[in-house]
Amino acid sequence: MKTCVAAVLLLASVACHAQAAYPEPEAAAAWRGLAASYVRKAVKDQTLDRDPALNARVDAVMAAVGAAAGAVDPRYAKSSWTALLIEDFGHGAVAFPGEIILVDAKFARRLQLCDDELALIFSHEAAHVVAGHASAKLAFMAEFLGKEKVPTARKALLAFLADDAYAAAFRSMAQLQEREADSLGAEIFLTTGFDPQRALGLFDKLAALESGGNGRDGGAADSHDAAGMRKQAVAGAIADLQRRQARRAMVAP
Repeated sequence: MKTCVAAVLLLASVACHAQAAYPEPEAAAAWRGLAASYVRKAVKDQTLDRDPALNARVDAVMAAVGAAAGAVDPRYAKSSWTALLIEDFGHGAVAFPGEIILVDAKFARRLQLCDDELALIFSHEAAHVVAGHASAKLAFMAEFLGKEKVPTARKALLAFLADDAYAAAFRSMAQLQEREADSLGAEIFLTTGFDPQRALGLFDKLAALESGGNGRDGGAADSHDAAGMRKQAVAGAIADLQRRQARRAMVAP
């Protein structure tokens, strides 16, 4: 319990100092640069997925999730979200400021993701952007190393990527970020209109990967809770939001 409380307080401290650590445009630009480097590599290696049917599905789901994110947070009401499929990307899906989500095409095919499950994944990733988690990670680096060692957001990001020890140090906060993304992502997802019960099947597929030793690796970068725990938390968040919607509908004139 003490460890959890300490992690919450530290994450709150980092969030409060994120603006002071690096201006938001600078932090966002650093992360966008990283996303662009992944895309350039995919173009060079010819690993951008070219399946027209899968890409069409991804585009349609991303458009719905992007619109829902804008409805939940007006700052993103006019944003244009993009999801790109990359073969063997190495991560199921990762979001970057600039409303960019990179998706491992092999992961999507292996899990045979339906549109509802894709929507839940994209909603979770969009929640990371809306919650400002990328900036908080760079603020952590400024606090951890000292601003004199990482005077710019780009240097902070490069330092973070260069040594797994920083990911290990950030892990407790990363776990809290993932839980927040599940909670906020549930709200974004529910706004899309996709089917919650079908979407929750995603966690059963992730649990099967875990049981086969191909899911959570237990390393420094493993910041997600077990799939079964996440399913329970997201289902509870969705049910709570649905109850609130029902109560508001009852009192509406």
